[in-house]
Amino acid sequence: MNEILKQCDGYKRLKSSEPLYDLLEPYYHMEKSMPVLCATPWKMVHEVKNDVAVLLLHGYTGYPGEMIFPGQKLYEAGFDVYCPRYPGHGVGKKDFLNTNGEDWLATARSSIGYLKKEYSDVYVVGHSMGGLIATIVAKEFDVTKLALIAPAFALKGFNKTKVSLLRLFKDEVVQPWKMDKDFWGICERDEKDDAFLGENYWSYINLNMILELNKLRETALNSLNKINSKTICILGEYDSSVDNKKINKFLKSKVKSPLEILEIEGVTHLCQYYKVKEKRDLCNDTIVKYFLD
Repeated sequence: MNEILKQCDGYKRLKSSEPLYDLLEPYYHMEKSMPVLCATPWKMVHEVKNDVAVLLLHGYTGYPGEMIFPGQKLYEAGFDVYCPRYPGHGVGKKDFLNTNGEDWLATARSSIGYLKKEYSDVYVVGHSMGGLIATIVAKEFDVTKLALIAPAFALKGFNKTKVSLLRLFKDEVVQPWKMDKDFWGICERDEKDDAFLGENYWSYINLNMILELNKLRETALNSLNKINSKTICILGEYDSSVDNKKINKFLKSKVKSPLEILEIEGVTHLCQYYKVKEKRDLCNDTIVKYFLD
């Protein structure tokens, strides 16, 4: 039995017969491929619905299973929780390269639009690229509370001009990847899931897709000074993907609503899913407390 099924009674796959899935399905329009287990969209909903739902948004080339730990904590605190999958994520390289930033953003827009009709309020949590998308929908849907985990407002090593020039000569850059067996995932998953994701997503950098990510980054930065959300941002001290100093600067100079920033010592990019339990609990418990206050 998958670990998540042992640990959280509220967990259920988002089924194709449900209204929310019907809204999202048109965006999964390429090969109709089934995602690997860890990329299954899911929900945790109480028998008696809470007044507040939380929408969780995973990162670029990530998957819904990466958001299980905060989802579990939020569910146990009484919230109903939903985590969709972006088009092209978790299904393979061919489908991924047929999507774009607008497809990924549309998934979140459709989800929060649906949840706004079903609940009195909707809070949003976004990791990395999910933090960009969360910021955009926070502005568009006037979200009350927002949690950003390692949001990709500043990408380490990224230069738009260089990437644009480089893609004139090649489509992608190979990057080494190997499995870190110290990470322990409790989401639904097959033992081959990480190998599949590594081969199809994490072993190369597609330059067109990085530019799609940057479009979302620019839109999110332009949204920051227009959000009314009570916002918390959680960063990892040793994050090699995003630049914490620049993110601090962007948030403090642009966000006019209440803002808190927490940097967790010794943690990398996956704060909410980090391999040291005490560190990931600090990340996820902080979000729960922020949403309950």
